[in-house]
Amino acid sequence: MVFTFTIDERPSVLGNLLLMTGTFTNTGVTTGGDIALATHLSKAVAAGANGSAAGLTDTEIDIAVNSTLTLVTAAGLDGTWWALGKR
Repeated sequence: MVFTFTIDERPSVLGNLLLMTGTFTNTGVTTGGDIALATHLSKAVAAGANGSAAGLTDTEIDIAVNSTLTLVTAAGLDGTWWALGKR
């Protein structure tokens, strides 16, 4: 199966920053994927993720220049993510 994600359509504004949230589904043996935020953020400055299964909560997030989050997780882990950045 494939890594998929959703973006909550109700972002929060914190001063001059935008807080984006959503979920990810990581079925089978897939160990992560990309979350494209370039249409929402010009620059992501911080991000995080939480797994929904006990014992499988390890996540790594890399933020690219084009506001793409690369989420690396344990296989079969679903959960939530967040990103804070400039519009």
